[in-house]
Amino acid sequence: MRISISPRFSEVDVLGHVTNSAVPVWFEEGRLSIFRYFSSTENMSDLSLILRRYEIDFLRQIRASHEVIIDTEIDKIGKTSIAIVQKASQLGEIIATGACTMVHFDFSNNVTREISKAKKLQLSPFFKK
Repeated sequence: MRISISPRFSEVDVLGHVTNSAVPVWFEEGRLSIFRYFSSTENMSDLSLILRRYEIDFLRQIRASHEVIIDTEIDKIGKTSIAIVQKASQLGEIIATGACTMVHFDFSNNVTREISKAKKLQLSPFFKK
């Protein structure tokens, strides 16, 4: 899945660079299409995924005046979790990479839930190529 981000004024420091705190927000935006498979409401008030682990490598400076492309893929799906990999590119160069683990979670019973085979099949368009 690919989205385009235009850095906002509030994400830029006095030197014209995007702050590091913007990238996790952009990566979360890149995961929204996956989130929709784990919610039955438009506002995702019943989202049944939680973030277990998150890692970001900042590789280059991010300039405020150029769009950023966020690519999101599912690396693998386990019994109850999804490993997601992401990259941010600007002007054709990778500027940051990220990896996270999301867990399918039942908030009512405070336990993890198995990801069904049907759900895994629905998510196949996101699988890493």
